[in-house]
Amino acid sequence: MEDRFEKSLAYRNKNPLNIRDNGTKWQGWQGREKGFVIFSSFSMGYRAAVKILRSYHLRGIKTIGGIIRTWAPSQENDTEKYKKVVLEYMNGVFRTPSQGGLEPYTAESVINLKDREEVKNLLLAMSKVEMGATTAAQQHFLRHYAYIGYDMAVTTNGFFNGIKY
Repeated sequence: MEDRFEKSLAYRNKNPLNIRDNGTKWQGWQGREKGFVIFSSFSMGYRAAVKILRSYHLRGIKTIGGIIRTWAPSQENDTEKYKKVVLEYMNGVFRTPSQGGLEPYTAESVINLKDREEVKNLLLAMSKVEMGATTAAQQHFLRHYAYIGYDMAVTTNGFFNGIKY
């Protein structure tokens, strides 16, 4: 039985977080399908997602709840369910020492863009919702691309300029 993961538009477009095409010519942009960006690789899709998270932070949207409400607004998504899945996933992985050990994530937890592991976990949690990446194998497949996308985004000149906690 084929699952939703490989059948998803997000998988086909290498756009693991279903980033809408708003005219931004992202690095790795290859076109659009049904209003969503087609990327050249999953890494480029994650790179764009990290750049979007940076723009949220600069606008003061830093908490998991705020990020999810902005990324998946209630007029298009079941935002509460989305947030619940993300929090369950993120609380299923160990928190990094910079975030206080095993303290559980809540909707009010601030995501630290300088913490590669935390951002990767958020991206994978959101991928679970967006493309049905629910198995360990699917998460392992995406983990590699999430790391590369993060690394490509944050090495951009001035990425952390203006980011304050």
